[in-house]
Amino acid sequence: MVSGAGQQREAYQLAVDARDPRFDGVFFVGITTTHVYCRPCCPSRLAYDRHRRFFDSAAAAERAGFRPCLRCRPELAPGRGATALAAVSRLAQLAAQKIAAGALNGRSVADLAAELGVSERHLRRALEREVRVSPLELAQTHRLLLAKRLIVDTDLPMTRVAYASGFQSLRRFNTVFRAQYRMPPSALRRGRKLIAREDGSLRLTLAYRPPLAWESLAQGGWARASGGAVAGGAGAGFARAPGGRAAGRLSGDR
Repeated sequence: MVSGAGQQREAYQLAVDARDPRFDGVFFVGITTTHVYCRPCCPSRLAYDRHRRFFDSAAAAERAGFRPCLRCRPELAPGRGATALAAVSRLAQLAAQKIAAGALNGRSVADLAAELGVSERHLRRALEREVRVSPLELAQTHRLLLAKRLIVDTDLPMTRVAYASGFQSLRRFNTVFRAQYRMPPSALRRGRKLIAREDGSLRLTLAYRPPLAWESLAQGGWARASGGAVAGGAGAGFARAPGGRAAGRLSGDR
């Protein structure tokens, strides 16, 4: 659940009622009648106030037994900025960021704790206290939501989806996905039309809270990723990758 008391809950209620995009990714709302959790800007019909529960993170919502909304897709919500995380300790911030980047994929919590210079127990307590989930629960939510994006937005085979999202085996991926979302991964692709890309490229959505000068940000990002070389106009260029260089382009839809 969210930290704070009545005033914060009232502010979140108003944000949901207004579908305010400024709160997208800042919190999530769980609907007790459907056991689905949504972004504050979800276009679905509004639930009654008494049927809403608010969470600081998708991981906390999933820990409470809620499943991600298939319409607003919580996995597309932008991350929480520094202001939103001001009340969270530096240790919890660093740990959460590293876990989101895959620090526990094939590694243990003890390994991450050693990297951060703290005991495993201290790390667990920091995340439980301030993010309200365990390190493994946080890692599992990130894996599942990334897998959900890849299933819906790409035509990658399930084996590649499983490994790309951080699972160590296809069997484990299927087991966890079914247990958490009460459906097989393949169910998300039923009825969806995907454009086959012969060149093997992928198209993914990067969400942000407007206003944002994304053109300048995109060009600067490519410049940093490639060591200064940007080609093809704003938002396009090459980045270093394990197998060589990767080409890409960013374009804005809003």
